[in-house]
Amino acid sequence: MAEELPVSIAERRLDNVPHYPDRHEPVGFMLRLVKALHTYGVPSYELERLITNVADQLGYGLQTTAVPTSITMTFIEEEDKPRTYVIRSNAGEVNVDKLSRTIDVAHAVIQGDMTTEEGAQELTEISNSAPLHNKFWMIFCFMLVSISISRIFGGGVEEIITASVTGLVVGTFVNIGGLRSETVSNLMPALSAFFATMISFGFNFWLGLSSTYIPVVSGIMVLIPGMMLTIAMAELATQNLVSGTARLLGAGVIFIQMTLGVAIGTQVASLIFGQASITTSIDHQLPEWTIWIAITISSWALMMLFQSRSKHLPWIVATTCLSFFISRWVGSSMGVATGAFFGALTVGILANLAYRIKQVPTAAIMMPGFIILVPGSVGFKSLTELLDHNIIGGLETAFNMMIVGVSLITGLLVSSIATLPKPKIKTETLNESGGEE
Repeated sequence: MAEELPVSIAERRLDNVPHYPDRHEPVGFMLRLVKALHTYGVPSYELERLITNVADQLGYGLQTTAVPTSITMTFIEEEDKPRTYVIRSNAGEVNVDKLSRTIDVAHAVIQGDMTTEEGAQELTEISNSAPLHNKFWMIFCFMLVSISISRIFGGGVEEIITASVTGLVVGTFVNIGGLRSETVSNLMPALSAFFATMISFGFNFWLGLSSTYIPVVSGIMVLIPGMMLTIAMAELATQNLVSGTARLLGAGVIFIQMTLGVAIGTQVASLIFGQASITTSIDHQLPEWTIWIAITISSWALMMLFQSRSKHLPWIVATTCLSFFISRWVGSSMGVATGAFFGALTVGILANLAYRIKQVPTAAIMMPGFIILVPGSVGFKSLTELLDHNIIGGLETAFNMMIVGVSLITGLLVSSIATLPKPKIKTETLNESGGEE
């Protein structure tokens, strides 16, 4: 018999772990549910709260600690000794549809509408289901996001053309090339930044760009860990210090990889195209109304990239446009930080309304809305300034990024979207406990 190739801990299915509880048992179901929630990106404070509600419904005491790379769960039954399980798990694919369906399974079990056996089967079907949108749509949407972000950042025609090529190349590399090797996947931020820098300097040599920075950051915007940074600060704000610190450092490492990619790309481009440097000045502007076209296009493209359903598009477009307008309008008179606060507040309120009215997953609304608002691009800019030996400017930009990030989290917490929507309690349950109909 041929020896099987080793499988990394991060990819190892719990079904293949010897002596692990079967997925149809209550404990086995909860272990797989928590790993699925963790994989699809639920913040630690929400994951711990939701899985505790499931355990309460199933009659188990539970203590859970979740950090970005692992989950520790201790189950306490009435007559047995506590049992502790440790799951090694890394955040995986960004898939709003699978995340929403997994949360629905948890809520169904909490409400008693689904048994653990049915829930386990549903989790298997969710895990094995094909993405809503295939990788070729992903590549196309990568390009559209790059074009849109380039315009939102004030780029002209030349910058938009360059950003389209950058997004197409980086999107192809991420969706096809990066899947073939774990090493390449780990180096994805640095390699993508390198390709984006080379393309930007190449077009600058041929077309004469006003800004080489805009095509670079537009091409890698989807990969910039702005959302990761925001979640990290939310976890710190909710006293999940270990998880928040780990996620914050993880975001920092990605920023550093991207900066390294830009640095190497700049040196190589200098050898090929002559003297090259990152420039940020804008000499020409397109009409103001083109920004709203860019935001609408980016909303649709981000919906596809995050694997949301097309029927949620009107809510996504409305939230993205309104939050951008409010943050920009308030920021022009009261400062960028205040604008970020009201922008995040708008995203949170509309995400809550969308869930209450049409059961639209909050992640489907929040993730595209926050791509426009998160301080990821600001953090990337601070590192590029440090790279150019602009120490004071780089530190000032980094400080501004932190202020904007805190403002976003404050707006998010105020809007009450820092918690997942609570499942509705069935009337029969209220009657049994003495509540009013």
